[in-house]
Amino acid sequence: MARRTVSAQAPARAAAGGNGPVAIQLLDVWKSFQAGLDVLRGVSFHVARGELVVIEGATGAGKSTLFRLMIGAERADAGTVFVGGAEIRGGGTPDLAAIRRSMGLMVQGVPLLPASTVADNIALALRAVKAPFHDTRIRVYEILKAVGMEGRRAAYPPQLSGGELQRVCLARALVTRPPIVLADEPTALVDEVAAREVISILRATHARGVTLLVATHDPALAGRLGARRVILQAGRVVVASPVAGRA
Repeated sequence: MARRTVSAQAPARAAAGGNGPVAIQLLDVWKSFQAGLDVLRGVSFHVARGELVVIEGATGAGKSTLFRLMIGAERADAGTVFVGGAEIRGGGTPDLAAIRRSMGLMVQGVPLLPASTVADNIALALRAVKAPFHDTRIRVYEILKAVGMEGRRAAYPPQLSGGELQRVCLARALVTRPPIVLADEPTALVDEVAAREVISILRATHARGVTLLVATHDPALAGRLGARRVILQAGRVVVASPVAGRA
């Protein structure tokens, strides 16, 4: 299929299904990593400010690539990506570091530092946004308590289980109280008890007015979160549904 060129015009308000100004918008986005192998194929959707949306799809559907485009870690081959009203063009985006600081990121390619403690990894996120020094220790403890990891604050990432690493990455994404949070597979490596805790944290985060975009391969997660679903198959949006009911 021929690719269309879409002019970069910043979105003003959400289309039908949104409730206000657009926080994230993709317009006819294409991305390939090899000639003739399109990972994303004409993807278009929006997330309204303060909305909770689940991007659902099997492994290889293009979910993580979407997130990497939104944070400027990759650049779209065609189409446009907007976050917070700014067009994201990979490393060529003006003020990309400032845009990233406005987001909480639990995404592939943003690892924990193995030689720093759990508490220090989270404190680094606060220092990046220049949070007051006297607030840092309190906020680190509060967010670790919220994800059930306060007892592991002195541990190092190599000492943690997969589920514990997921919770610490979620804590790091939330500690700066960002207006937009991207969470890639937040329940993928945790047991059912921990998954319920993570879902509760995500719901509470959204209830504070945060724009929350969650990627998952779990078809039940949108219902458990009460989120609108955007379903990807083979790099295309095949469903952009209304808000799902909680299971």
